[in-house]
Amino acid sequence: MKKSRIILLISIVLFVTSLALPAVFTQKGSEMYGLACFLLGWADLSGDGTSWIANPILLFSWIFLLVKQPKIAAFLGLLSVAAALYYFTETEITVNEAGHKSPITSYGPGYYLWLASCGAVFIGSLMLLKSKPETQADPET
Repeated sequence: MKKSRIILLISIVLFVTSLALPAVFTQKGSEMYGLACFLLGWADLSGDGTSWIANPILLFSWIFLLVKQPKIAAFLGLLSVAAALYYFTETEITVNEAGHKSPITSYGPGYYLWLASCGAVFIGSLMLLKSKPETQADPET
């Protein structure tokens, strides 16, 4: 299996696993699973859900990794990591489709796996770039 496919597979497995685990714990003692965060996060892009934008960026980094564009995939991977890390600045999370919010008290394994998924595509793309032989024409020959 090609290196790019392995990197992609690792990132997707981390992402899908993150959906099934608690991602955020709220002040009311409840937890929000990754899937709920994924489905509700887009609804608050102008407020506390800004970091949800890491999801479509991550999707595009996967696509560029598939079409053998590791430079673009690495850049998008870095952007997705930055957006996912921005979630640490969020103080509240939308807990239902009615828009009710609850203060965030801590982060669960789902959040960290989501972050690892973004990091895997970034680091993996950098590794691909480093292992790729330079094919530059020598102007003197």
